[in-house]
Amino acid sequence: MTAVPDSLLNHPGNQQSYETCIAATLQVLASVEYGPLMCGEQPPRELLLEAAAQVERHAMDLAALGQSAPGLIQERGRAWYETLTQGRREVLQVGYQALHSAAFLGLSGGANTAVALYAVALALRMLAQEPGRVPN
Repeated sequence: MTAVPDSLLNHPGNQQSYETCIAATLQVLASVEYGPLMCGEQPPRELLLEAAAQVERHAMDLAALGQSAPGLIQERGRAWYETLTQGRREVLQVGYQALHSAAFLGLSGGANTAVALYAVALALRMLAQEPGRVPN
């Protein structure tokens, strides 16, 4: 998401960027889940890492728009990721759950949405590191 200078969270450009982020991230998560079934391949590790970097950038852009400290968003995102992984949830489930939360909260969710997006980025990074899940 590219923040429009001196804008409100409801600026159409920010809203469009946010919606694109949610849709693209859903596609990446779905490629991990359905890629092997539909085309016999997992997405490359590099794709997951690049997607994680972009989702994290979106989270930091949203934090900046809401005047939240990036370090706080990262700390809360890590804590929420850990909370979601309790109960032996698979990393893919955690990614989906965090993304659903971000989609529900919307751009106006501010810091909470940024935290959810940061948790998605962590899940994508973990998916990229799972042995046997994603080829090099």
